[in-house]
Amino acid sequence: MWSFVTGLLSSAALFHSYILYPWHMRRAARHQEDFEPLESFPEVVILMAARNEEKHIRPKVVSVFRSSYPKAKIKFYVGTDACTDQTDPILEELTTVYPGLRHRRFEARTGKPGIIQALYEELCLENPEDAILVLTDADTLLEEKTLAELVLPFGETNVGGVQARILAIQPDQTQATKVSAPEIQYLEREMITKQGESKQGCVMGGYGALMALRCSDFVKVPEGFIVDDFYWFAAILRKGRRVVFAPNAVARMPIEGDAAVQFRRKRRLGKGNLQNLWAFRTLALNRRLAYAWISHKVIRWLSPWLLLVTVLSWGWALSGSAWGLALVLLGGIEFTALLFLIQRNRRTPAVWAQRLGAPLHFLHMNLALALGAWDLLWEKLKGRQARVWWDNQKP
Repeated sequence: MWSFVTGLLSSAALFHSYILYPWHMRRAARHQEDFEPLESFPEVVILMAARNEEKHIRPKVVSVFRSSYPKAKIKFYVGTDACTDQTDPILEELTTVYPGLRHRRFEARTGKPGIIQALYEELCLENPEDAILVLTDADTLLEEKTLAELVLPFGETNVGGVQARILAIQPDQTQATKVSAPEIQYLEREMITKQGESKQGCVMGGYGALMALRCSDFVKVPEGFIVDDFYWFAAILRKGRRVVFAPNAVARMPIEGDAAVQFRRKRRLGKGNLQNLWAFRTLALNRRLAYAWISHKVIRWLSPWLLLVTVLSWGWALSGSAWGLALVLLGGIEFTALLFLIQRNRRTPAVWAQRLGAPLHFLHMNLALALGAWDLLWEKLKGRQARVWWDNQKP
């Protein structure tokens, strides 16, 4: 009886988080929130950390300064993390073209959170408290009206953070497309979910590709924390302020087509998500935030274990013996491996690869989360913390 009950509860939790809650937010997203025009343009301070971004850095800077936003109101600070390519020379050249661009090279590997914190401490001496802080990634391109749309919601005094709409740039290669297509679909669903959450002013977590907050709401990320973009928005929500979604503030970012690089990134994010789960556990007691926090984040971050409980509970309920349970687990592993091989095979038609992509992406993501949890536990046992990026991986 217990196996049936636990299997039912864990299945219901997963179904709610991955199916019902996104459906609810999709319905809420139909009613777009309108913001009043600003009386004047606030100063915008853009902070960005970069590590070996020679391919992206020039288009990035150009996309910022070709914005319709008043150039005199834009300050763009870039910190380079011990780059070994041509990122630094390109930036030095660009500083002569764009007066609002400032570049600082960090000689030792520092990591994104450390660089952003250092840049923020420098700019606080120069910029007013009511300036808007924009955080972005080097490979994310802005459209002409993106900055203006991003700062528009700050006309409301209770808005502390704004998330941009992130659109994906898909790789050209066929094999890379098979890998990236499920990630693109997931990103699209996340953007819709965040737009739905915006109605209650409780967008759960920021996408570091492009997000904004008030300078006065910036907080230092604790030592050892990895997922800084989530931490900043959650800290704003915890103070009782609103975090909203700006659907017309469009930015475009490429989706990694290398499955191994994607998996390493998700594994690292998994570790950082569990850090935030503990840091912001009291959000579950907040009447305004509890529904979104538990539905969108808590259940998903615990989904590897909920999935394990689901399989074990239903396996035992159906088989009634340890041998039967072992056969169910072995069959599940073999079936998943077969689906993975079919989906990645170059001869598999694109339409079939796309249909298999969603369930495999779900399993891929949960495996990464579980390994990220192991990494966090191992670091705690060893007393070590890693805050820098891996080579050939985004910050």
